Amino acid sequence: MLHISDLHFCAAEARGHYWNTEATELAVAPHNRRGLVGSLLYDLRHEGLAPDLVVVSGDLLDRGSETGVEPVVTFLRALAEGLGLPVTRIVIAPGNHDVLRDGDPASRYALYDRIRGGVYGDARPPFVEGTPPHQRVDHHVFEELGVEVVAFNSCEELEASARKDHGSVGVGQRDHADGMLRRTREKNLFRIAVVHHHLESPVGIGRTDYSVMTDAGGMRRWLARERFHLALHGHQHVDWHDVRELDGWFLAIAAAASAGVAEYGRKEWALPIAYQILVVEGPTRGRRIRREYDPQTMEWADAGRGEDTQALRFGPADAAVSSGPAREDKPPPPEEPAPPSLTRKGRIAVKIQHLERAIDSHRTTLRVQLVSLGAAVVLGIALAAYLFRMLPPVLSVSGGFALLFAGSIGLPMRLAAYREAIDKLHFLKDGYHRCASHRDDELVRVLDERFHRLI
Repeated sequence: MLHISDLHFCAAEARGHYWNTEATELAVAPHNRRGLVGSLLYDLRHEGLAPDLVVVSGDLLDRGSETGVEPVVTFLRALAEGLGLPVTRIVIAPGNHDVLRDGDPASRYALYDRIRGGVYGDARPPFVEGTPPHQRVDHHVFEELGVEVVAFNSCEELEASARKDHGSVGVGQRDHADGMLRRTREKNLFRIAVVHHHLESPVGIGRTDYSVMTDAGGMRRWLARERFHLALHGHQHVDWHDVRELDGWFLAIAAAASAGVAEYGRKEWALPIAYQILVVEGPTRGRRIRREYDPQTMEWADAGRGEDTQALRFGPADAAVSSGPAREDKPPPPEEPAPPSLTRKGRIAVKIQHLERAIDSHRTTLRVQLVSLGAAVVLGIALAAYLFRMLPPVLSVSGGFALLFAGSIGLPMRLAAYREAIDKLHFLKDGYHRCASHRDDELVRVLDERFHRLI
């Protein structure tokens, strides 16, 4: 699968789309430009990659710009033609930039519907006029590939009055999708979910302003229960992936960086223009190939900040897992059980060890502070005895008490801070001990968030 996201198409003279403005700002002559479609096709051919499927996870337009409708339709149809794929092999989902927030609510998805109709034509029926947002779900079944894809609409808030752009899916949309999935349940197809908004906050990425879907936890659990193998999204222009173990099922979540937003959407966090390839090698394993664009060489290259090819795992947690082969077409290595460090109980045991070491460290620090305070008291008494000989009794006793007070004034605050830190660490430790004996993935998620803040 070729996964691209956050294209942000708009008028050629506007500054929202990278492939309009950056090339002009770099004074690149028109005959020396490939554009996004030409650049992608060139790189895929050069790397020997022939996608069977294209997934675009939203923000096709830039800030609801009507001028981007025709360019994005032209781009997607040209991409399908260049890859030798029918337009039905392109999966799109709406993003927050594709939705008209102002004006008549009935026309909120008018521009996205024009894009959808322009791409698919008669190949997919349009949504019936008046279709509510939670039923704007596209279910793509590719039996020849053994794959089915559900493109969700994550552009609505759980509360109708909210305008935070965190997005959500909601139980109504999940129930609607469940009705679609019943028709293919017996086929045991490889299931992929496409949303626009984040299903969780990436770890180890410099950006800090993530807007995760309001019901992200519920959505992840539902995807695992419905046996989705892979979830793809975009939204905040980061290239990142994670594997979640939920109720005995591995769900791989992969986010794509923006393939088209101009500098305004990338500069603050130094985010590159990028795309990714997802390769499914079997029912439990695959790999992710990351590519970034270098505007100076006008070429795509292996992505930095991590391995350019990363292993994916999905499916039953008790199934054998392996990393899969490298980029070359080699026979897959024999599958073997996941090492203990990758198991749920193994991860919990490691965190319990970290917490025990942290508790011991806090206790040692407190002992050192108490010893230091005791030494200060002894010195204060000695100094008071010396002053008793040198000064009148009233002054010497007052001075001694003043020194003792100054040395011990911070003791209550230190003890309170120590008690608070120890209580938090014991809370986490007890929680992980409970999760080791009684599976509770939601509690583990909460504990992990607090663990990363403390340790």
